[in-house]
Amino acid sequence: MKNILFTTIFTLLYFSGKAKFSENINYGKISFERVLNFDGNLETTEFDLFFSPNFSVFSEKTAQQKKSSTLKPSTDDEFDLSFDVKFNGSKYVVLTDFKRDSIYSQVSLFKNGKQTTYIVCEKAKKIKWEITQEFKMISGFKAQKATCLFRGRNYSAWFTKKIPIKYGPWKLNGLPGLILNVSDDKNEVAFNVTKIEIPNIKNTKSNNYFEFNKTFKKISLKEYIKLKKGQVEEVMKLFGAKLPRGSNMKISTVKSKAIELEYENTVEN
Repeated sequence: MKNILFTTIFTLLYFSGKAKFSENINYGKISFERVLNFDGNLETTEFDLFFSPNFSVFSEKTAQQKKSSTLKPSTDDEFDLSFDVKFNGSKYVVLTDFKRDSIYSQVSLFKNGKQTTYIVCEKAKKIKWEITQEFKMISGFKAQKATCLFRGRNYSAWFTKKIPIKYGPWKLNGLPGLILNVSDDKNEVAFNVTKIEIPNIKNTKSNNYFEFNKTFKKISLKEYIKLKKGQVEEVMKLFGAKLPRGSNMKISTVKSKAIELEYENTVEN
C-alpha cells in the first residue's frame, strides 16, 4: 500500500472590486513590481495602483492561471507530492476606502472541492511607522526610510515627500509621501516602483468605476481567517478523491506563500 506524504504550497489570490471615484478629475497611476521569494523560487508580478482622494485600487495587471503538481519518491513505498495553485482567471486586487476606513478584497478559496469566491471586508489598520533619517535616491526622487511591523512581517519602506500622498502598494499606506519601494526583513516580499503617472492622463469617466461582483458573499476578516485555516483539509478532499485505490494520504509539511503571517485581533464587521 502506497503512502503519500503531502507538501502543500498555497497562493491565495484576490480579484476585482468596485468603488466609485469622483468624475472629471485625473488622478494618479503608479506601477509596481511585486517580487515574492519563497524557498528561493522568485515570482515577479506587475501591479498598478490607481488612486483618488478617498480610494486606492491596487490591481494585478494580468489574471494568473496556474495549477501544477509534482510527485517524487522519498522511500520505496512513499511519495512526496507538492503543488502550487492559483485560481483560474483570478486577479489580485485590494481596494482601500479611506473615507470609510475599510479595505475590501476578493479572494478565492477551495470550498467543497471547488473554487469559491468571497469579498473580505476589514478595517484599515493604522500602521505604526517609525520614520528614520536615512535617505537615498529612487527613480529620481529623494526617498526617506520608514519601518513598521505589519501582519507578522517587519518592513522597510522608502517614501518621497516630493509626492505628498499617503498611498503605497498593497495595504501599506499612511506615510507623508508616496511609498516607492518596500521589502520585508526576510527578503521574501518586496514591492518596487516602476512607473509614476501623476496625473493619469489616460483616466476617463469610463474607467473611474470599480465594483465587486454582487453575487459573491461578503465575509469579515475573522471569517476569512477561519476559512483559510481549513484549506489544507479542503485540498486533501480534492486530491484524495484522485488517488489510486488502496493509497493513503497524510500531511508531512505545509508551506505557505502567504504575505500575511499574522493577524491582529479582529472584530466582526
